[in-house]
Amino acid sequence: MSTPRDFHNSFLDTAKRDDILNYYVNRAPDDAHDSVEDMKQAIEWEDTPGCYLFSGLRGAGKTTELQRLLADLKVKNIPAFYCSADSFLDLNEPAITQTELIFTALAGLSHAVKKAYGDDFLTETIWERTKKAMDSKVELKPKLKAAGAEVEFSLEENVTFKQELIKFANSSNKFFQEAIKFANDVAASVKQYTNQDKVVLVVDSLERLSAPNGQENVLFESLKDLFFNSPARLSFENITVIYTVPPYIHAVLPSIDQFYSGSFSLPNFKVMQTPKKEKPIEKNPEGIAKMVCVVEKRFPEWENYISKPVIEEFAWLCGGNVRRMFALIRHTTKKAVLGKVNFPVNRVNSTPVKQAILEETKNVQWLNAQDRKWLIHCREHSGNLAQYINDLACDLPPIIRLFDHSLVLNYQNGSIWYQVPPIMNDYFDAQS
Repeated sequence: MSTPRDFHNSFLDTAKRDDILNYYVNRAPDDAHDSVEDMKQAIEWEDTPGCYLFSGLRGAGKTTELQRLLADLKVKNIPAFYCSADSFLDLNEPAITQTELIFTALAGLSHAVKKAYGDDFLTETIWERTKKAMDSKVELKPKLKAAGAEVEFSLEENVTFKQELIKFANSSNKFFQEAIKFANDVAASVKQYTNQDKVVLVVDSLERLSAPNGQENVLFESLKDLFFNSPARLSFENITVIYTVPPYIHAVLPSIDQFYSGSFSLPNFKVMQTPKKEKPIEKNPEGIAKMVCVVEKRFPEWENYISKPVIEEFAWLCGGNVRRMFALIRHTTKKAVLGKVNFPVNRVNSTPVKQAILEETKNVQWLNAQDRKWLIHCREHSGNLAQYINDLACDLPPIIRLFDHSLVLNYQNGSIWYQVPPIMNDYFDAQS
């Protein structure tokens, strides 16, 4: 017999990471717009290892899609490894260098390969290789073993080593040469061990790069350094690599795709029809039904706690954003228990639902005049954002903030378009 706590905890972001194929729901409107299939085809068809970008909003389900890609590649016996950049970097630090990113990718590769094949599989890690190249005497501090932490070291907790690394890379090309050699050595060992001719590395979580203290212009310069100024350095000649990037990167760096083997974007679940000029946004029942399926896969007894009409309303309100829908489910469950409301919560206008919506939108008070201007623009004009940017220094901060907080969502059927989640409708009404 399940409990409200069980139901609530099934919709935590950390839940159900290991059995991806058992609870996965494909959000693609058709086979031609399935980002994972696109990436898999690109990897299988490439003559030489490529370097790809994958963009997606926080909470859109990007990591789930990448786990599906890794699972599909492993079914085809292609060695595929996963690196979460937040295990090595402070993603709230807006001024991250390309040196740190390359080091992080290889540190993640080292860790994933050792985890897959044993601690003795590699003769040395990128940490050891780089320390030797720098002739560094810095003592590395092990990462604090918080819940879920697996990696041994991180740049975030080894600031002196990070500073030495950046200085070393700026003074000569030796770090980049050693990085190439290390990647080639690892790839050769993996290919020999697996008898496969492809190796894939996914570097995730970079979409979370942010400027929480209002340094959006510093973040923009960092993004240019990471992905635009010297893109060839991000490639490895014997490893196919996929980097996640913030969803607004094409709006602020519209020509970035030319430097990469391919660029893919993960849209939100298409719960609304493609907007038509000067007409109200209409619901898309097929997309909403897919989000109901997401709930069912997570918790088969879900209707014991929240009725289908309420879940459908949550799917619509969140604009197809999985994380926000999960948050609404959790808030509703907690409010129902605290308010001693009987389950299932079966009315869209019930008190727990209203309280959940208020809880999820209470932080929009931080929106300033520029934020509101862009929010209204995205609501009324769903097309390409780049063409409406007049002054990058002025327009960049609100664009980044709105994407960071999933207040502007991206969709795709043919071309990419943008909209504001309907949960913000009451906010617009209050402002008018």
